[in-house]
Amino acid sequence: MDRRHFIATSSALTTALGTLPLAARAQARPKDVLVVANEFGPNSLDIHTVGANRPAYGVSWLAYDRLMSYGRKTLADGSFSYDRDKLVPELAERWVMAPDGNSVVFHLRRNATFHDGTPVTAADVKWSFDRAVSVGGFPTFQMAAGSLEKPEQFEVVDDHTFRVRFIRKDKLTMNDLAVVVPCVFNSALVKRHVTAQDPWGLAWTRNNTAGGGAYKVASWRAGQEIVYERFEDWKSGPKPAIRRIVQREVPNAGNRRALLLKGDIDMTYDLPPKDFSELAGDKGGVKVATHPIENSLWYLGMNVTQAPFNDPKVRQAVAWALPYEQIYSNALYGRAARMYGAKGPVSKPVWPQPTAYATDLAKARALMAEEIGRAHV
Repeated sequence: MDRRHFIATSSALTTALGTLPLAARAQARPKDVLVVANEFGPNSLDIHTVGANRPAYGVSWLAYDRLMSYGRKTLADGSFSYDRDKLVPELAERWVMAPDGNSVVFHLRRNATFHDGTPVTAADVKWSFDRAVSVGGFPTFQMAAGSLEKPEQFEVVDDHTFRVRFIRKDKLTMNDLAVVVPCVFNSALVKRHVTAQDPWGLAWTRNNTAGGGAYKVASWRAGQEIVYERFEDWKSGPKPAIRRIVQREVPNAGNRRALLLKGDIDMTYDLPPKDFSELAGDKGGVKVATHPIENSLWYLGMNVTQAPFNDPKVRQAVAWALPYEQIYSNALYGRAARMYGAKGPVSKPVWPQPTAYATDLAKARALMAEEIGRAHV
């Protein structure tokens, strides 16, 4: 989904905070104030820091800009999802691919500023990209997934023009520039807090933001609450409808459900499937919505280095023996996208897609018998 659309409506906001499905209800508080409860919040305000958790991604998404964002698509059931095939402008108002396909030039918005009023320049973008490919850990791994590997790839053409040179043809490069990691920092602000031991200022950005995104972090009490305030001078999209977001940490799912039903919060997410199922059938004014996350799957993992699961036939037997429909109905209460029981071959190699596996005990027994017979030869 396009972040600019998503931060313009309260029902879509939870996606940026990394939370699906969700339950929400309208309250008497001002319409431009949203109170959310979640199990836990960010352990860092900087996604580049070591050990930054999933809620820290939400901070990056709201408080920082990227050159591009993703569009959105409507699914068959009327819900929506990010469209990984549609890139839309954010900090960059447009971009031009080189005729030889070996580089791309981004033209930045000339009126964009960081939260402290400092103009955003291509030098800030380069410093931020240099940082992402150099700090190590997850950020650097994520950048490398799109063949963004070394600072020499990033070039300042002028204050509002930035070039990325490709070290190889990679269909993931452009998409990788629109995820949460290549966010743009106020480099001058962060540089005030660097040391010889910490050349990228990670110790400071763990507890402070230096962005120019649609929201500013007004306050953060780790383990308790984070409050976002709309950045009124945001230029990378339409002004968000929500002025203030209060995200509170309430670890117990039952307590979050009770707060929602009492009207003390507007939204919660990551409740057990049973709670969502019950709330969906309740007439108490709670709306339950589900949106698929294409890169997040539940699966049964087997240790392929240890017997008997080092044998593909044993793993296949397990896959045919699993009670998929019972899991779907009794454990997930039908609130999931089936990734099993595909009826035919797929037209193109995309991920994720349902597998052909379904519950078939005869196939499972045949595979095990074949394996047992081979073991005794």
